This record gives sequence, structure tokens and C-alpha cells, in this order.
Amino acid sequence: MKTKIIYVLSSSVDDYFYEQCFISVMSARHYNPTAYIGLVCDDKTALNLIGIRSEIKEFLTDIKIVNFEPDIDNIIRSRRMKIRLRKLIAGDYLYVDCDTLITGDLSDIDATPSSIAAVLDGHTLIPHHPMRDYFAKQNKHLPYSFEVISQYFSGGVIYSKDNYESHIFFDTWSENYEKSLTQGIKLDEPPLSMTNFQLNFPMNELEGIWNCQIRFGALYLSSAKILHFCTKKNMPVSILGKKEYLAEIKELGIHTPMLDEYITEWRKTIPTSLVVCTGIDAQYNLDATYEKTRKEYYNKHVLDTLYIPKNHNFGEWIRDIRNKVFGRLSPILLSKILYHEKFGIPLNQDNDDNLNVVMNKLAFQTNTQLWSIMADKILVRDYVISQGLKDILIPIYSVWNKAEDIDLKLLPPSFVIKCNHDNGSSIIIEDRFSIDECFLKKFYSKRLRKTFGIESAEPHYRFIRSVVFAEKLLENDKSFSNSVVCYKFFSSYGHTDYCQVVYNSSNYRYQRSCIYKVNIWKKCYGYIVKGEGSIDIPRPATLSKMVEVVHTLAKDLPFARIDLYEWHNQVFFNEITLMPGAGRISNFSKDFLCELGRSINIEKS
Repeated sequence: MKTKIIYVLSSSVDDYFYEQCFISVMSARHYNPTAYIGLVCDDKTALNLIGIRSEIKEFLTDIKIVNFEPDIDNIIRSRRMKIRLRKLIAGDYLYVDCDTLITGDLSDIDATPSSIAAVLDGHTLIPHHPMRDYFAKQNKHLPYSFEVISQYFSGGVIYSKDNYESHIFFDTWSENYEKSLTQGIKLDEPPLSMTNFQLNFPMNELEGIWNCQIRFGALYLSSAKILHFCTKKNMPVSILGKKEYLAEIKELGIHTPMLDEYITEWRKTIPTSLVVCTGIDAQYNLDATYEKTRKEYYNKHVLDTLYIPKNHNFGEWIRDIRNKVFGRLSPILLSKILYHEKFGIPLNQDNDDNLNVVMNKLAFQTNTQLWSIMADKILVRDYVISQGLKDILIPIYSVWNKAEDIDLKLLPPSFVIKCNHDNGSSIIIEDRFSIDECFLKKFYSKRLRKTFGIESAEPHYRFIRSVVFAEKLLENDKSFSNSVVCYKFFSSYGHTDYCQVVYNSSNYRYQRSCIYKVNIWKKCYGYIVKGEGSIDIPRPATLSKMVEVVHTLAKDLPFARIDLYEWHNQVFFNEITLMPGAGRISNFSKDFLCELGRSINIEKS
């Protein structure tokens, strides 16, 4: 094989880019034992290719190191190295993304007649691409006629000859990328498309087998040479793309169980239904049956992550009716009944210091006029703004008064959708093209009809006008969690001593949390009696900022739990909860409940 196989890597020990690259390089060497396989990495990455991370060198022909200014982030480093490869690599090369699996001999690429070539994004012409409008928005900031484009190329695999035409193309692409970067856009495909347009479309199409993108390209799966195993999160395209398996590689490297077998028999990494249907009847993947099956899978995955309590017997059904009646006629009586049923002790006989007792006193013996506003996930935003904290609000894309008005076409590919008046209705949508809109409408129609808080004796929820809304998805940026981490601060009149850190919450069954003493960031063992996490949570970089936010938002509230996110070293607001656990928290130890209760000045309230 004359063409060089080239990878670009910018990775820290906290991400999984190295592990993805390790899989791809290992598979490339397995199927192409004599090929030149090169790695271009930045200076920071080169320094951490030690210990178990040095194993990748066994499969490489050469490593080139590119120096950057220290403050340039990894995404920009990676993009700039990729776009400047033509200046760094002599000879013809095939650039390959790290999140790929090489599944065969790549020597056929030597016969490519084109100077520059790539696979179409989505394996289709852009006018027919279901994400065309999304790509149009991505290209909107660039001064060229996107509407006349018919071919929109994926940047995941790119072939380049070492000739004049290719050098001009990459020089222009680099210039366009820097212009795009001044607009705050770090993506490389929009300036790639603009470059192809400006130079009168010199880029040619490679067959889909050279970059099989599963979401739209299952037709090419049975004969793929390069498989994008991290293409989508909505289906387990490959075990190799799962965070759990990448974590094993981070720990064990080349000795990771099944790694050799997965590379030599890559079909074992993919769900049987996908392999069978592409091996026997590829047309299946192009018709409505494939879309229906995929959406059914995704809908089931979404349902599995939601906590939906069900009545299992006649007694529970009777209690449900009782709670609805009492919740409307006398919420305070219902709260006493539910408290006694849960803890086996009357509410008025429990320890006065117990946070649960204190919360019930606040709910039924103090002025709660503002509670409905605080608990409303939409109206509370006005309160946050009034306190000068607009910058911590997560952007909202759309708000719908009725579930039947939900229109996914108005939204980006990933987002969070939820109701403003309840708990447990949040759904993380990682790919809007995979979720069944009818499923969402049916689910939220039911949620909007329910007056939340009646059966749980939380009357302040009754006065919230329910809506559905979609907001920006904060994707996980912490290596110790599979979901964005939530920091829940317990506060009395703005002062906070304790924070509950909640992680791994992508599925409620496996969610874990720890209690930390805020001022010294020390873990308090035993304060959580159910679902306590075993790991040590790093002190958040924005802790001081979060404490300031808690003080600002809760300074006039006798008790509140202020829930915040830390995302890429920025603080974002989640919600204010005034009655956690509906005043019947059962997963905290009694000592911790009493310590929290004693911190509340009930007389002042």
C-alpha cells in the first residue's frame, strides 16, 4: 500500500479520544500490516503518551508533533492539525478519524484518480439529506451560496494526493477555517464545503464503504472498509463506541478483554439485528421498516431511563384514589397520612430538628405565595434574571402550551425536553431524527393533563400553568460520570454548608450521589443511605461562583435546595426545589436530616 494512513489526535487523560484512536490504529495495522500509519498530535498530547498510553506506538510508523500556544483548546488544535496535514505529510495519504474501525485491506485506495476525495455526509446528496436545514445553519456565517451545493462531504475520511491541486485546496481550507473561527464556529466541515465551492468543486466522491456512517449508511455495513463506530449515540452501533468499554481500554490497554477478537471479528461488536439485515437484505435499511425498528428501539431506551411508578395491586389503587381526594380537600392532612405511612411515626411526634418536619412546617405554616413561581421551571427564570444572573440560564429553544404542538423540526439534533410543573418528565434527546414525535406527544399530553403535587401533598405545584419546553443539552464533560453532573446545595437564607453531588443519572436505576461539606470540599460518608457513590468527586472549579449564586438566589428563602451544573467551567442554573422528596426524604441518614433541619431558622420564617 503506497498511500499513507494518517490520524490526528488531541487528547488528555480525562477524555476517550486516545482510546478511540488506539482501537482504530490497532485495527488498521491488523488489516494493513505493511502500511505507513502515521499519527499527528499536539505537544500536550505527546507528553501524555506514556505508560499504558504509549502502547499505540507499537502500531505506528511515525509520530509528528505540532506545537501550539498553551491556551488553545483541544478542539481547535485537532481541527488545525487535520486541515494543515498537507503541509505536514509528504506523499499521498488517507486521513481517518479516530472514532473509526478499519475492517479490511485499504490498499485499493491507491487507485483513486482524484486529487481530493471523501464520502458524502449521510451517504446522500445534500438536498435530500434529512439534516439539510441543520447544515444550512452551520454554514450560515460563511460568505458562499450553500443553497446551490449538491454534495456535502464528511470530513471523517479524506483522501489527498501530494500534488499542486491538493495543496491549493488545503491552503484555502485552512484560510476559510480561520475565518470561520473568528465567528466562534470550530467545525471544519462548513469551511470544507465553502472551499470546495470556491475552487469550483475539485473534491470527488468516494464510495460509501470508505466511511460507513451507520445512521444513514447501513447499506454499506456488510462491505465497509472503514466503519464510524461512534457515529451516533442513539443506538449501540458498536460496543467499541460505548463509554464503559473505552474506560476498560483506558485501564487495561492492549490487554482489554475481547479487544483482539472485536478487531478480527468486528461484526461481534454490532447488534445482531443490524448485521443480519445488512448481510441478508440491505434494502431493509432503506425502507420504513428500518426506521420503524430504530425508533422503537430508541423509544424503549428513553422509557427505560424514566421513572414511571405503576400501581401493582388493588391496595395501591385505593391509596392512589385516597391521595387524589385528600390532596385536593386537605393537603396538610394527606401530608400527615403519607408521613406516618412512610416512617411509621406521626409527623408531630418526630424530631423537630428533622429536615422533613421543618419542610412540612414551612409548607403549611408559613407564607408560600412565591413557592409556585420558584417551582415553575419557566417563571423561575425571570426571578434568576431579576437577581442579575441571566448568564447562568440554559438557553430555551421552544415552549409549547399543548403536547400536540411539539414540532421537532424547530429544534437542533440534540436537546432536553421537559415539563415546567413536575418532576421526572425530562427526556434527553441525543438525535431528534431517531425519536418518534408521536411518542413524545403522547407522553407529554399525559403529563400536561396531570396536576402535579396533589397526590404528594405539595399544594404549591397546583398553581403552575403547565407547558412543555425544549432547552439546550449540556453533554457530560466529567470523566467520572455518564451524564452531566448536578450540584445540589442545601441553603437557609443563602448560607450553604452541604452539597449533594449527583452523577451517572442517565438512568435513574444507576444514579449515584455523595454529600460534600462545601467550605472544605470533604466527602461526608454515611449521610446517604441509598445510592451513595463510592468515588471521590473532584472539587468543582467553579465552586466559589456556585456558592455566590446560591447566596444570591436563596438569601430571602428560609430553606431551598439550589441545583446547579458546572459545564466546561461555567455555572448553569437547573432549578430551585423548596420541598425535596415532598417533605419525606428517605435516602438521607437521620443524623444528616437533623443537621440540615437545625440549620434552618424556622422562627425567622
